[in-house]
Amino acid sequence: MARPPRRSWSDGLPPELVAIIVLHLNCLADRACFAAVCRTWRSAAPYADGPQRGVPWLLLPTRDAPSFFSLHSGATRHLTLPEGVRGARLCGAHDGGWVAVAADPWRGFAAVNLFTGVRVPLPERLRLEVPYAHGYGPVTVTSHHPMLVRTIVFSVPPTSPDCIAAAHVSSACNIAFWQPETMSTTHWIAYRRDPSDVIQDIIYHRSALLQGFHVLTNREEVLVYSPMAPRSPCSPLQMACTRYSLRRRDDYQTDAAMPATFIATRYLVESRGKLLMVVRHCTGNPRVRRRTRMFRIFEMSLTALGASWVEIPELSGRALFLRRGCSRAVEVSEFKILKEDTIYFLDDVSLDLSMVLNNGSSYCNADMGMYRKGEKISRPGARQFPREFTADCSPPIWLVP
Repeated sequence: MARPPRRSWSDGLPPELVAIIVLHLNCLADRACFAAVCRTWRSAAPYADGPQRGVPWLLLPTRDAPSFFSLHSGATRHLTLPEGVRGARLCGAHDGGWVAVAADPWRGFAAVNLFTGVRVPLPERLRLEVPYAHGYGPVTVTSHHPMLVRTIVFSVPPTSPDCIAAAHVSSACNIAFWQPETMSTTHWIAYRRDPSDVIQDIIYHRSALLQGFHVLTNREEVLVYSPMAPRSPCSPLQMACTRYSLRRRDDYQTDAAMPATFIATRYLVESRGKLLMVVRHCTGNPRVRRRTRMFRIFEMSLTALGASWVEIPELSGRALFLRRGCSRAVEVSEFKILKEDTIYFLDDVSLDLSMVLNNGSSYCNADMGMYRKGEKISRPGARQFPREFTADCSPPIWLVP
């Protein structure tokens, strides 16, 4: 008498129950593990609603064992990185699993999708357009330079022909642009600008008034760079710069007059169609480890008379994830795991040129954690934030899968 075919224990679960299980797995990594159990579960998973993607992962890059922390699951997991990413410095991120990498301080720049492995090479040299006048009238002198990249921001996914990338660089211009479908594909294009405008942060923002790369300076001014209409399909990329007419906030001098043992650094965040400026106050004594003391949040108010920064006392149902070039705001009502009025911040204040030139040999990640309702949470729970982490090749970064 023939034995009945052996059935897997997973075959006994109704598809409806399998779909319910999947709905409770909001972390993409958990769903991947679920689908890897057996063929039945893998075929059932796509019929459930997609996972929530709004909460970013905390990517923890190390040369030996890169990993990521997910707030959805409260767990840190090993992450296999595509070729050329492990050991590289991460200098930008874009939704959909994209990161900008620098193999070393001066070269090896690329946009890489951590899930698909797709790689988009980025130029390694800078073309600086310098206006110059002589006896025959004004001309433009072009010079070529190597570049030291701090941050890279993308307007849309890097594989899109409409993508424009903006790079915060250390040079006479401080900001440069690149687009794949132009004559300038081998170089970043930059123009000499006011050296007093020290860049604090860059984001791509589509506002009702101005659309483009919004650049925040140390004087809390906002410049917007947008592409000009090309003269021909193959014309070089040209960017126009517009400056918001911003009234300086009343207590700006209070922050600016702080002693040398105090540091204020600023971030731009897009939230509910508006711009937020987050001012981070840190101790800056060179003999004492740098620590974040407090945050202040301002919203850009636009009126017929101009724009101004208006301080808001609370986030009103939002959580912020701060890191230069990839900060984001999340509505807490959509995610049960988040606490409202919470700021998750990383240690990017101490990232200076010496660390970049040393190829990440001395990155410090002691000043990262959570800040809620006017107080820094010194010992967050394990499900809220990693208790310990050491980076040896790059500062951590927020990654949106």
